[in-house]
Amino acid sequence: MKQFYKIAPILEERIWGGQKIREQFGYETELKNIAEVYHVIAIPGHLDNLVEGEGITLSEFYKKNRELFDCEPEELPVRLVTACADGKMSFHLHPADAYGLAHEGMRGKIEGGFALTDLDTEVEYWMGHQAKTREEFQELAERGDWDQLLRSVKGRLNDYCHTPIGTLHCESGDGSLIVVAYSTNGDVTYRLWDHGRVDPKRPLNPQAVYDNVNIPDDTIAPYSVEPYEKDGCRVYDYYSKAKEYVGRRIQTRPGAGFEIEEFCFLLCLDGETRVNGYPLKPGETIFVPAHFGKLEFDGTADISILSYID
Repeated sequence: MKQFYKIAPILEERIWGGQKIREQFGYETELKNIAEVYHVIAIPGHLDNLVEGEGITLSEFYKKNRELFDCEPEELPVRLVTACADGKMSFHLHPADAYGLAHEGMRGKIEGGFALTDLDTEVEYWMGHQAKTREEFQELAERGDWDQLLRSVKGRLNDYCHTPIGTLHCESGDGSLIVVAYSTNGDVTYRLWDHGRVDPKRPLNPQAVYDNVNIPDDTIAPYSVEPYEKDGCRVYDYYSKAKEYVGRRIQTRPGAGFEIEEFCFLLCLDGETRVNGYPLKPGETIFVPAHFGKLEFDGTADISILSYID
C-alpha cells in the first residue's frame, strides 16, 4: 500500500542561533535558540532522524526499505536542514568524502540553499577566496590578513547559493531569516576563522582547510532561479545533479498537483495543506516513496522538496 512517512526533526542550539525558526514552525523546546533543524539526516550514532510510527531511525529505515527509495547508494545519500543565524558563522568548508571518512569517519557534503524571503534586496555573500596558490592561501590565513584573503560577492537576498566541496564560505544574519539547505548526507565541517570567538564545540581546523580548499576559487557566486507554473504549482528548480542532490521548492494552491518519479522528502515551510489527504503544516517533513504517483494538494503552502537521482 502506498503511504507517506513522517520524519521527526532534530533541533540544535548554536552560539550564533536565532529565534525565527521557533516562531515560523512553532516548535516547543527548552533550547535557548534554534540555530539548525535537521529535517532529513541519516548518520548512525551522530544525527539520525526518527521515522514516526516505525520505531526506527531514518538510517535503519533506509536499509530495511530500499525498494521505497529505489536508488543505488548503500546509505541515504541526501539531507535537508533549515538554519537561522543571529550573527556571523565561521569561515569554513566541507571536505571530499574520502578525506572526511579517512579523518573523521564521516562524509563531507555538497550543499546549497536559499533564504525563506520575498525580499529582493542586494546583499553580500562570502564565497571562495582571493588567493592564487595554496601557499598564498596559507600565508594570508596564518597572518590573519582576512581582508586580502576572503572574497565577498554581491547577490540578491533570494538567490540560490550552491557550495561545492572545498569552497570556503560564511553565512551571517540578523535573526530575521531562515535558510533552507539541501546537501549530500555528510556532516564534516572544517573551520578556518571564527571571528575571534573561542568555543570548544567549534574548534578551528586550519590544516584540514589547507588540505581541502579549492585553489583557485574566485568565480563561484549565487544565482537567480526563476519560477514557472505547472499543474497549479509555482515551481523553483534550484539544483539537480546526479549523485549529489536535487533541490526544489513548490508553492501550492487548492487543486494543485506535482509528480516526481524519484523518492522525495517534503518539508512544509509555510501555510497548511493536505497531501493526498495527509495533513502537512509548517516544520513538518514527510517521506514520499519512489514512483508514488501524483501528489495532490488541497491547500496553500510553501514546500521544500529534496530528492536524488543516480
